[in-house]
Amino acid sequence: MPGGIQGHAAVIGTKRAVPVVVLVAILLLCMPAAASVTFTTSTPQTLAKGDTLAISGTGAQNGSVTVWVIGRNCFDTVTTEPDKDGNFILVLPPEETARFSSGRYAVVIQDPGANGKAEIGWRADSPGNISLLNGQTVLVDIGPTQGITANVEPVVRSLEEGVALSGTDDVLTPYYFFIEEPTISFDQRSAAPDDPFPEVTAGEKITIRGTTNIGTENFLHADLRNLDTSSFIGTQKIPVVAGGQKNRWSFILDTTGLPSGEYFVTVGWMKSNTTGTGSTIVCVLPGQCLTLVRPFSGGFILPAVSGT
Repeated sequence: MPGGIQGHAAVIGTKRAVPVVVLVAILLLCMPAAASVTFTTSTPQTLAKGDTLAISGTGAQNGSVTVWVIGRNCFDTVTTEPDKDGNFILVLPPEETARFSSGRYAVVIQDPGANGKAEIGWRADSPGNISLLNGQTVLVDIGPTQGITANVEPVVRSLEEGVALSGTDDVLTPYYFFIEEPTISFDQRSAAPDDPFPEVTAGEKITIRGTTNIGTENFLHADLRNLDTSSFIGTQKIPVVAGGQKNRWSFILDTTGLPSGEYFVTVGWMKSNTTGTGSTIVCVLPGQCLTLVRPFSGGFILPAVSGT
């Protein structure tokens, strides 16, 4: 197969099955004379670079299912074999999606039709120019992958025109989604409009929360540092939970034992060479009691202290 995407195909009900991470489903459609497909990404219609892209389907009774992945600087196909009941799973792992460029992408599901043979295909010559084919006949030359822009619809339209030709019974169903850089944002917690940083009195708890486009199978980490000295205080693991257009994250900072001052909070994610981070400053105000009754923990994993 030309191209670089190495999809992880699985046949449901065999030892080769690849478990699919539970994500937010975008869409469920029935393909005429083909399959019912569930297409999943990090958040609705959006995939963060470095997240898993999973496609599962049922009712594919005509043989191999081909999945086309088309986007900015990306053009490839992956073929998967359904099981005896017509179920299939295709997973593009984080190391593959981390190489995607930001922009709009299309995933096109190709069923070979009643004859069990896919007529529509493609080839690339040695310089990398791509041609769409009907059998061995060139339908259209679309040029190199570097020329595919954020507008992928002309390429998909050429595929659809190919299956409309007489003697072709392939069934194509396109799905569209966006690739984004991983983002982590903080909700504003301060009551003062000119002061965006959250405040808390020493000894009290504060919930720090925000949004992200990263999938719910991931964990973020929050690092706490003293703003004046830049000294590292501790880290905390944070789950990502499903939201609306964006997923949510939150954690509780218990400031008992934490001296008053300003603290730098960084929430980050690193996966498969792809990194997303966000940060804010938390102002810890002096409390009524200045005596520390116990050392600070606050739910954070503190750095190890060497013995003397």
